[in-house]
Amino acid sequence: MTIQPTETKRTGARPDLEERAVVAALRKLPPNDRLEVLRYIEYLEYRAHVAPNIVAEEHALWGAVEANQQYKSRRPDEKLDIYETGEDFLKAVEDL
Repeated sequence: MTIQPTETKRTGARPDLEERAVVAALRKLPPNDRLEVLRYIEYLEYRAHVAPNIVAEEHALWGAVEANQQYKSRRPDEKLDIYETGEDFLKAVEDL
């Protein structure tokens, strides 16, 4: 029984062959285009490591927005007081 790496199981590809194919393709590119490829690789690394955290944060923030909307829909009589100046606000809360 042979144990395959996860990537090979998922794609059916062999990483060593893929790497050789990528290097061969890079060698065919004009030198000026290689920098663009490097930037794309850096973007893929960023997306793989940072983007999942951003997506989770956005999901949590959207959950808070939805909870706030539900709260407001259950309490339509509660409205925010809007003050034109800081002085108006201070007068309104001085008794609190």
